[in-house]
Amino acid sequence: MAENQLSETSEVTNHRDGPEEARNPHAPTKEWTDPEPFTWACPDGSFVKKILQRGSGLDKAKEGCKCRVCVEVEPSCNFDAGTHFQNGINQTIEMILGESDTQFAEIIEKCVETMLLGEQCEVLLAPELMEKFTDCGTRLKLYVKLEEFTFHYDSWQMEFEEKWQVAMYHKVKGTEHFKSGNLFGAARRYAKSLRLLVTMKYDLPLEKGEEYNRARRDLYSNLAACQLKQKQFRHVIQNCSKALEIDPDSVKCLYRRGQAYASINVFEKARDDWRRVLLLEPGNTAAAHQLRVLNEQVKAQNEKIGKAMSKLFI
Repeated sequence: MAENQLSETSEVTNHRDGPEEARNPHAPTKEWTDPEPFTWACPDGSFVKKILQRGSGLDKAKEGCKCRVCVEVEPSCNFDAGTHFQNGINQTIEMILGESDTQFAEIIEKCVETMLLGEQCEVLLAPELMEKFTDCGTRLKLYVKLEEFTFHYDSWQMEFEEKWQVAMYHKVKGTEHFKSGNLFGAARRYAKSLRLLVTMKYDLPLEKGEEYNRARRDLYSNLAACQLKQKQFRHVIQNCSKALEIDPDSVKCLYRRGQAYASINVFEKARDDWRRVLLLEPGNTAAAHQLRVLNEQVKAQNEKIGKAMSKLFI
């Protein structure tokens, strides 16, 4: 997954039918309603934003900004805020962009990053996400208002040591989420840490090189561990391979990549990885067990193919 988690670009589509002068200034409006709203579709397909009241200014919040936001969810009784949005719903809350660790909170962040100060909008979730966030199939109505935000400088403006500390902070948070079973939050934090480390490559002090490479190896390996649990096998192979470029003798990465190869029926490569594990750690019982299971699986498959082929010549 390291994926597809880099920067996104988008455009706002104007669906107004005519100039503002053509509007009836006496037409009644509601607090959360704009008679001619703009819409914007998130590039990843997770939601569509309808602007109900346009904001002011030109600046928008970005990662690291502290924002005052009101998120309204209707009906709130069918939404588990404790699981999906611990910040709180139907009230004004403070949130720091980049610190969200659930899929719902990430959607709110993505929406806020597109908003101007004072903007109010309705967020239309993709159908599959709507089912994910409710326990009874009820269609949620979701409204977001950006009340205030403070500016934050970009990562490229940080000194090396500050950027390193932020990267390690996300790495630690990722491990905390992994241990608690929050794979979405863990993968998101590991990816953030990796992105920061990539930007530090050419500013790296010589004495930091070994520690830097260990951190990158561990992050690729940890990200692969998240993806393995989510059955994202090709991403597991990709990230384990990146870790093995740094450390060819990483037993964890060889073992995980072997699991991923076996899961997509690439048996020879799986066997090679697990044999390599046993070469490095002869007493590794997990790899030995996987090899026995794999050999039995391949034997059974070959017998099945042999029987099928024999029928062709009867």
